[in-house]
Amino acid sequence: MFYVRYFSTLLLILLWSANDAHNFSLFDIRIDHWKINTRRDLVINTPKPRFSWKIHALDDILHRNIQQIAYQIQIYSVKLTQQDELYQWDSERIISSQSIHVAYTGHHDLLHSTFYRFRLRVWINNSVVACKWIEWIQFRTAIFNLHEYIINNTDLLWIGSTEINMNELRKEFNVSNASPVKSAIVYLSGLGYYEFYLNGNNVDPSRKLDPGWTTYEKRTLLVSFDLTANISVGMNAIGVKLGNGWYSQEQHGKETYSPPRLIFTLSILFENGDQMQVLSDQTWLGREGSIKHDSVYNGEIYDRRSDRLNWTRPAFNDSRSAWITPESLKSPINDTSVGLLVLQDMPPIRAGSDALHTEVMIDSLEYGYLNHKDLGNIKGASFADGGIIKPVDMWISDSGVQTFDLGQNIVGWCRLKFQGPSGFGTYIRHAEILVQPVVSTNHATHNLNTENLRNATASDMYILRGDRLGEVYEPSFTIHGFRYLSVFGAPNYLTTDNVECLVVHSETTLKGHFTTSNPIINQIQHNIQWGQLSNLMSVPTDCPQRDERRGWLGDAALSVDEALYNFDLIKFYLNFLNLIVDMQLPNGAIPDIVPGGGGIYPADPNWGAALPKITWQLYRHYGDRQILEDYYDHVRAYIENVRSGYNDTGLKNLFWRYGDWLPPSPFPRTNEHLTSSFAFLHNVYILLNMSQILEKKHDTDIYSLFYQQLAEEFHHVFFNTTSNYYADGMQAAQVLALALPGVVPPTIRNVVLNYLVNNINLNGNHATTGIVSMAQLYPVLSDNGYHDLALEMISLTTYPSYGYMFTNPYENATTLWELLNAPFLGPMSSRNHIMYGSIGAWFYAHLAGIDLSSEFITIRPRMASEIKKHLMTKLDCQLSTLYGLVRIAYTRDERDTLPNSILLRITIPPNTRARIIFEPLFVGGQCEKLIESDTVIWALDNTTIINHQKIEIEKNVATNLMNAYIESGQYEFQALWI
Repeated sequence: MFYVRYFSTLLLILLWSANDAHNFSLFDIRIDHWKINTRRDLVINTPKPRFSWKIHALDDILHRNIQQIAYQIQIYSVKLTQQDELYQWDSERIISSQSIHVAYTGHHDLLHSTFYRFRLRVWINNSVVACKWIEWIQFRTAIFNLHEYIINNTDLLWIGSTEINMNELRKEFNVSNASPVKSAIVYLSGLGYYEFYLNGNNVDPSRKLDPGWTTYEKRTLLVSFDLTANISVGMNAIGVKLGNGWYSQEQHGKETYSPPRLIFTLSILFENGDQMQVLSDQTWLGREGSIKHDSVYNGEIYDRRSDRLNWTRPAFNDSRSAWITPESLKSPINDTSVGLLVLQDMPPIRAGSDALHTEVMIDSLEYGYLNHKDLGNIKGASFADGGIIKPVDMWISDSGVQTFDLGQNIVGWCRLKFQGPSGFGTYIRHAEILVQPVVSTNHATHNLNTENLRNATASDMYILRGDRLGEVYEPSFTIHGFRYLSVFGAPNYLTTDNVECLVVHSETTLKGHFTTSNPIINQIQHNIQWGQLSNLMSVPTDCPQRDERRGWLGDAALSVDEALYNFDLIKFYLNFLNLIVDMQLPNGAIPDIVPGGGGIYPADPNWGAALPKITWQLYRHYGDRQILEDYYDHVRAYIENVRSGYNDTGLKNLFWRYGDWLPPSPFPRTNEHLTSSFAFLHNVYILLNMSQILEKKHDTDIYSLFYQQLAEEFHHVFFNTTSNYYADGMQAAQVLALALPGVVPPTIRNVVLNYLVNNINLNGNHATTGIVSMAQLYPVLSDNGYHDLALEMISLTTYPSYGYMFTNPYENATTLWELLNAPFLGPMSSRNHIMYGSIGAWFYAHLAGIDLSSEFITIRPRMASEIKKHLMTKLDCQLSTLYGLVRIAYTRDERDTLPNSILLRITIPPNTRARIIFEPLFVGGQCEKLIESDTVIWALDNTTIINHQKIEIEKNVATNLMNAYIESGQYEFQALWI
């Protein structure tokens, strides 16, 4: 049997070598960061796009060392008057291994408002034959000068009404040209939200709560649609529903916001070169539709009796409503010299299955690395549910109200099926939690507890039309964060089949999957991912349920690294950086909340850190130098603003507002000036690194000296020489000092570490840190010889701990809490906050040990010692990187005959190399033997280097670490330690 398998494998390898060009393909092709396979209408907002792609071997097991040696890209523009195409750019064969951010280098920039098609192919290794061209991919360019185009078109109006709640607008137009339609492109913005219909159909049904939230007077987003295939000869009808969204006084208190308004332009080009336009002007008609009131916080009132079923179709005639001429309203951009009307260049918010794509295998069991016993019983929903959640339980509470439990804290709304008489009203209430049983009687009412929603009613009211066959209701212009919903006064008894709830968030792709044999870690990972999705709502928010839901920069700064490991969010965060920059003052200051409304200048330094941290983490995860170039000056201006305050106070009294926010009760916050100083130094260090990458030598010299000065001052000001700890001796102060490079002198580093560890031990291995220091705690422990302790802490289920959120006797969390003792608090107790999600980055960077920041991928799984191995004996991690899937799976002592061993399965994507670092499994341990695919490639008693599959082995004598340098492909290593 062995010989049959051997010769079959050999034959496959020979066939591949002879015909390698046909054994691999390209996938995850991107243009201007857009994933082409997730775009129905690919719109590029730059005349010089860049391209990225990944290489897929048809048989990853056999193929190793796949390296691109050349590529070719061709772009053609589609002529407006003929079916043929015009050559735009042919890169020809470029000798290069580059497969990310490949720049367009044509002699002429791409034209705006033009359709293009591109294709590409690559060559690998020594092949003289390229892979097959990918199929032609069509994209179009936007109006690059959209702001000028809008403001210079005097016939184009913002329309709406100050007299009535005009939330439905319609317009009919006639297409009488005998020539076929070549293109029909719309740009529109409906503030605060809109839904767009053409000829009776919702143009993009899963697209919700559009456009994205901004500081509207600074930046208002317009959305573009390609309607070429949807325009009919003869009469056509446009319908637009409007909602208040964030553009309302109810949300902001700004008198300049509201009422809802629309701007719309449709440009139709015909094959014969003729053109026609349909603009928002006073030839439209509007009325108050079925939505009588809508609010982000307070839900929606919907009267189905006011529906006009065909109002978005041509030849619609309504004898029961008053359709009136809309008014010409002011643009949200009050000052066109400081405000912009721009294309929404990020994925929209979507509902249901269209909201989340996947690049990883959700079920690790398919690979057999983990079994159900390993995973534990994860509470909550699965991404495999497709974004639609059904209730897991239903009951009638003491007050006679039907209540449903989704089993998962989500953000979105529910579709409810009703049947009853016309005019019958029903009321739907949402909540994250239930009223706790009365202590004296232990009696549970199973009623909703809405105290932590504060002033947000989070409720919808629906009035039936009385359809004989029943009717379905779901909101249009509101959003709820909830696990439970109660239906008051339903006309019919509702079963769980009458309820389905849509998960709603900014469209994204799941790119990370992380499971272990530790069920506590698995549940935390589940809660992080669901909590992160809940707070992707065109901006990164803090929480989704109460009267807040704001873009707090502290939450965004703390969670961005984790978010970028789990989800593909480059367009999302680039948009957010623009929103931060919109709010930056000439002196460099930024507020602590973005978009505008409630933010205070200047931001607490750990909140303002969002600007440098998001910029830096986007670069780390996407390797795009252009991001650093685009935001460098803004980051520098912000840091110089903090520096101006520092010049007056020094680090000892540096400005703060929130400090190390919300440490677990009863522990106080550590010295707030130290916490602010940590942020200041951390941000200067980021800027220093940015200047080095961008080769800004003058700035590098300046900030190197400045950082050294600050590091010395930090130690001098905050270190207590009598007690040998920093500041007040709190865990947080030690963690933040240790996390900063060069702050703690080498001579006392172990003293500070020992003090920190002793303090943790005295507190039963519990952390007493707030959100700022919690993000640094686990990496500091793992990087300084206390990884066992970090694993013990993350595995705790007693208060205060992550595990307590879902093992306490009161509630079982499926997202992250705002406070670790949430059941005992009132209004300040969100059950879906992302600020503690920072721990998720430690899962990928330390437990799986993935480092993508160097010229090759470094993988160094941090495992517990042999003594503590029960904490995590198995791990399986997938991460979709810029080059393809990286996968790490390990098992401790898999074979009884091989104790003190690690079985490590690795997948390295094509066009990359990797360094695998094997750590000793116990103090003083030495690697006895290193095996790959049943072949011994290194042995302690044999100094001969074994040449096996081009694997290079290197032993670090000082640390006993074993390094294996490998090419792309799949590997199975066995490391034995003595």
